[in-house]
Amino acid sequence: MGKLENLKIAIGGIWHETNTFSSVKTTYEDFVHYQLVRDEQLVRRYRDTNTELGGIISELSEPGISIFPTLYAAAVPSGIIEQSVAMRLCNELVHRIKTAEPVDGVILALHGAAVAEGMDDFEAGILECVRQAVGASIPIVATFDYHANVSARMVHDASVLIGYDTFPHTDMAQRGREAARIMMNIIEKGTVPHCAFRKIPLLTLPLDQQTDSEPMRTIMSELNEIESNPEITCGSVAMGFPYCDVSYLGASVIVYGNSIESTNSAADILARKIWDSRECFSSQTVTVEQGVQRAENSSVRPVVIIESADNVGGGAAGDATGVLEALLNSSNSRSVVVVADPEAVGAAETAGVGNRFVASIGGKTDNQHGPTLKIEVFVRTISDGQYVHKGSYMTGCVTQMGRTAVVEAGNVQIVLTSLRTMPFDAEQLRCVGIEPTQQDIIVVKSAIAWKAAYGEIAQEVISVDSPGACPARAGRLSYRAMNRPLFPLDSAVTYTLL
Repeated sequence: MGKLENLKIAIGGIWHETNTFSSVKTTYEDFVHYQLVRDEQLVRRYRDTNTELGGIISELSEPGISIFPTLYAAAVPSGIIEQSVAMRLCNELVHRIKTAEPVDGVILALHGAAVAEGMDDFEAGILECVRQAVGASIPIVATFDYHANVSARMVHDASVLIGYDTFPHTDMAQRGREAARIMMNIIEKGTVPHCAFRKIPLLTLPLDQQTDSEPMRTIMSELNEIESNPEITCGSVAMGFPYCDVSYLGASVIVYGNSIESTNSAADILARKIWDSRECFSSQTVTVEQGVQRAENSSVRPVVIIESADNVGGGAAGDATGVLEALLNSSNSRSVVVVADPEAVGAAETAGVGNRFVASIGGKTDNQHGPTLKIEVFVRTISDGQYVHKGSYMTGCVTQMGRTAVVEAGNVQIVLTSLRTMPFDAEQLRCVGIEPTQQDIIVVKSAIAWKAAYGEIAQEVISVDSPGACPARAGRLSYRAMNRPLFPLDSAVTYTLL
């Protein structure tokens, strides 16, 4: 087993960021609509893409290594996964891995914030099942998202866990290649590195977590310095996903290394750095009305309005109407808003391109995202809503918005999609004939990851405090399962390093 030849590595994964405050459950069809691939189709779809699997495939494409693709299932962030769906996907993944046996290792692409009915720690359940299938001696390496709520159970059954280093997320392929290299190193040496895991009683929101701004810039710089130590195999910081009410919610640090001493020391340094920065995680927002007025009066273009409470990438509905209504009431500027509303798409198709009709838009998923608006609109285009990512997020991957209609109400362009779509690539607008650089105002239903699409062209950025399933203030959420105390929800919180 020490020789890197005639090796068989099984690859696959299940990826979902679960918003437990969402009223809409995640179904099997949600995985089908986004990413559900098996066998050799997995390799064909993800080879040369900026994804974890793309990096894994690239690194393992060496003589003497056989890649055994199993199953990869991903759904756009949304509500709790139906229990039958979670069991179906997990069972199929494990079955396909067992079909590959004997394997020399398993590499999985997970998220770290997936919750299913009856399974709060879904990823831990996946890892436990895979571990039972392959046995204690076979290494299991898994990647996870920067927003993972990492649990001790996850750490226990994985040989190594490797998290993203960036937010907006642009290093997925790098982390995949790293996972593959570490897998090969474990096989060659025949030993698994020591692990130090630290859970920090800190809750932060996506608006405060971007890695190119403080305090995360300094924290990630410390991580990079730690990883330059030859005694350290790798390290990860996971700032957690706040819209997921689980007992193990919050920030965490994982470090792997050659010795217990060096690994524990590195983990303590990172954990202390994060905890000491806890007061710095505080972003500023304005009301919807203030944000729209400020954008209207801005002397630069385009202005990006962040509607983070309706963050599609955080599991929100994507059909909030607060910012849209404010723009309709006051906009003298060319603006664009994307709204997930299959019913409105159907009505636009019935009306036909070049015609006007009164549309009922948005606010249909639940009572968290504003009222449905009655708007007279002009139908400009109807399309299949498909595009290929050309930016830094999941470069080369295909996204399906479903049947998509572009309608206009005065200066406001509304992109109506049949499927909820994360605004992480500018092709979302370009594929329907809207050039982002020529817009005055771009509304993004996102927190930070929109920067992968529009960060380079945004001349001013305004974050508004609107209603939705991903509020800009954690105090608006009714947590029940999380372990308390947790800063900043609780004032008297202490953290003692192990």
